[in-house]
Amino acid sequence: MKKLNTDLITNDLEGSAFFPSKKIAREEPVSAPTSLSEPNKPYINELPGSTDQSDQYIPERSNARSTVRPNIKRIITRNSFEIYEDQMDSLRQQAYHEKMEGKIGSMSAMVREAIDNYLKEKVTKV
Repeated sequence: MKKLNTDLITNDLEGSAFFPSKKIAREEPVSAPTSLSEPNKPYINELPGSTDQSDQYIPERSNARSTVRPNIKRIITRNSFEIYEDQMDSLRQQAYHEKMEGKIGSMSAMVREAIDNYLKEKVTKV
């Protein structure tokens, strides 16, 4: 009966997505912020032998929602709406024709444009 060499297999698999390599413990602990001007920014120590500053901060992304939205860029969200099959067929056909002409042929863009036109019409009448 053959015996499986598990050490060889373990060495081959180490570092893959399923078997990440063992992390080397750092000798120096992470230091606390030393600057009062930036109290909420986390700091890390540089690796030994680095020529940069001994402490650097890692920028942290805010979880709070911004109340300011630029007028230039509109944010796209995915939603589910029910439409008729013939409407979808017509959209697909129009997108295909646009693509054949070298245009983008985006059905989403067509729907967004149609909604904008609908809303402009309805808002002006109200």
